[in-house]
Amino acid sequence: MTTRTKITGAVLGAAVAGALALVPLTDDRSGDDADSRNVVLGASEKEALPSFTATDWVSYGDQVAVVRVTAEHELRDPGEETGAEEDYLARTIDLQVKERVWARSGAPALPSKVSVTADGWQLKDGTKKEMGSPDSSRLEVGHDYVITFARFSDGAWSPLGSGGVLPYDHSRVGEGEFEGETVTVGAYRSAWEERLVPGDEEPMAFRTVGKPATGVRGILRSATPDATAARYFGLDPAARYQKVAGASEPADTFCSVAAPLAVSEHSRYTPDELASVLTDLAGLAGRDASALRAYATSLEADAGASAPVGDTARKASVTRIEQECGTDVGDLLPTDPEVDAGADGGSEG
Repeated sequence: MTTRTKITGAVLGAAVAGALALVPLTDDRSGDDADSRNVVLGASEKEALPSFTATDWVSYGDQVAVVRVTAEHELRDPGEETGAEEDYLARTIDLQVKERVWARSGAPALPSKVSVTADGWQLKDGTKKEMGSPDSSRLEVGHDYVITFARFSDGAWSPLGSGGVLPYDHSRVGEGEFEGETVTVGAYRSAWEERLVPGDEEPMAFRTVGKPATGVRGILRSATPDATAARYFGLDPAARYQKVAGASEPADTFCSVAAPLAVSEHSRYTPDELASVLTDLAGLAGRDASALRAYATSLEADAGASAPVGDTARKASVTRIEQECGTDVGDLLPTDPEVDAGADGGSEG
């Protein structure tokens, strides 16, 4: 079996299991420079999830932690013989959590010890050589890293992707192991400066270089997740990303959610149903949403327009919707179920 065949299989298997592929497909370095390196770098398959920016981390990550690689293990196929042809030897590593940095609200708890799949080795003519991925750490024993983790539907934990692994020796991002080599903060910063794309969100690797874990935490606490991803936090990260990348329906807007409230739609809502719509509108409101939330709360409390606060909030909500969307929502009152049922009954027979 060739290196390309084995590694392609490993990548596909990892994607199916929910773990992210960190192994390269082929050695894309050639010449004297490639021969002089201790690690063979290759071009990775497209990863299952985006992982380089703060938006990626808070949209698809569950936990961020400082970890140390404590051990590594070879994964050989039982009974397989290696020949003169290139082969790939897979590797798993054991991680010890040293510090918990950030967690998505409602995310599952990260265990204190985690084992994950990482870049392995190339076997060629009886020689074993380490393999790594461009723009990422190989995850070497004895080194520390800041990693954003995701837990998938099968219960397995994995780094979110190659962009979610930052070297962190001596408690500084950018110091330690990167692409299989030991780097300084200055070298790490320079490497990422060369990779910046004008107009794109800067990768976490560049934004946090030289900072302690508290700096990483601060950036994540102020980051905003992708709106579609946030709607599907109940799904595992892979399924969540499929909603973002493959959704055929346009994202909800304030006016699209308000449209069914139009008088012309002859819509009928119970107090709880109307409160739910108003709560959704409050979440999409670009400006002050206090009136929408207050009226929703009064409906949920069964106070409705009978309470002065509820009536004031109702009128303000009507004004807000009609001015922003040009939609006539009338008095924006819920349907009285008993009155409505009586009216329906009276129209029959």
